[in-house]
Amino acid sequence: MEDLGFGPANLTSTQYRNTYSAKRRRRRLVFGIFLGIVLVALAAGSIALIGWMSFQRTVDLSEAFGIRGRPVNILLLGVDRTYDREGHAMNGGSRADTIMVASLNPDKKSTYLISIPRDTRAEIPGYGTGKINSAHARGGPELVMRSVERLLGMPVDGYVETDFEGFARLIDLLGGVTVEVDRDMRYVDRAGKFEVNLKAGVQKLDGEHALQFVRFRHDALGDIARVGRQQQLLKAILTSAVAPRNIAKAKELLQAALDCVKTDLNLRQAGACGWFLTHITGDRVETITLPGEFAPLYWMPDRQEIDDLVKMIQGETRG
Repeated sequence: MEDLGFGPANLTSTQYRNTYSAKRRRRRLVFGIFLGIVLVALAAGSIALIGWMSFQRTVDLSEAFGIRGRPVNILLLGVDRTYDREGHAMNGGSRADTIMVASLNPDKKSTYLISIPRDTRAEIPGYGTGKINSAHARGGPELVMRSVERLLGMPVDGYVETDFEGFARLIDLLGGVTVEVDRDMRYVDRAGKFEVNLKAGVQKLDGEHALQFVRFRHDALGDIARVGRQQQLLKAILTSAVAPRNIAKAKELLQAALDCVKTDLNLRQAGACGWFLTHITGDRVETITLPGEFAPLYWMPDRQEIDDLVKMIQGETRG
C-alpha cells in the first residue's frame, strides 16, 4: 500500500512523520479488518453461489452496480457500540469510530482507500455542521453516506457496516478459533458489565473468549494493538471457515457471517466487491488521509485538495 501524500500541512516534518507512521499502520490494520469481514461472508457464501458462478469466470463489478466510466465507491464503517448500565448493547446512539471510502477501479484493477478522521468538520444534511461521526447517531449509515458524499463531492454507491459482537455466534459455529494471546489480559469493565481474563499463549477460544481477546485495549499501544488483535482473529476465522469440516455448516455460517455486517449491497454486488478485492494485489491498494489540518475539536478539511484528490481518483477510469 502506498500513501499519496495528501495530509496535514501545518505540522513539522518530525511531527508529520510520527503522526503519519502511526496513522498509516492503523489504516492498514483497519483495512485488513474490513477486507477480512467481506471475505468471511464470501467464504461461507461461495458454496451457495458456486452454481451461479460456474457459468462465468468473474463477477463484473461495473455490471453489478450498473456503473460505467468511474470507480465504484463503497463506504466502510466501524461502529462503536454503546451499553446501558446492565451491560446490554443499546440500539441507536452509536457513533462511527472508523469511516473510510473504498474506491474500486475495475479498469485499473486498483483501489484507493480514503480515511476520513472521525472528528472531521462536515455538513450533516438536516443537522448543520458538526463532527462527521455524529451523523451515524442521528440517521444511521444512510446519513453518513449523504454526509460523506457532500464532503467529498462524489457519489457513494453503498455501505458496509461492521460490528464484532456478531462474531461470537460465528466462532462457536466454527468450533472455536486458534489464536496466540500475546500477553496475560485481565480487565473488568464495571460500567459495560464485561470482563477480560485470558492467559498468554496459543489457544483455542470460543465466541465469548474471542470477544474478550478483541475488546482488550489496556496495553501500551491501546487501540492500535486492539485492531491488530482483531485482524489476527479474522485470519483465524477465515482459516477455520474454509476448512473441509465446516462445509456442511455453510448455510449457518453464511447467516452468522451476515449478522456481523450491515449493508445495503445486494448479493450480486457484495459478491462482485469480494471477487474484485480478492483478485488485486497489495501494491494496487493506495491509502489516503482526507486532506486537511488539525484544529481545536476538529479535523478541518482542505476543500481544494479534496477536489483535486477526487478528480484524480474519479478521473482515472475515464482517462
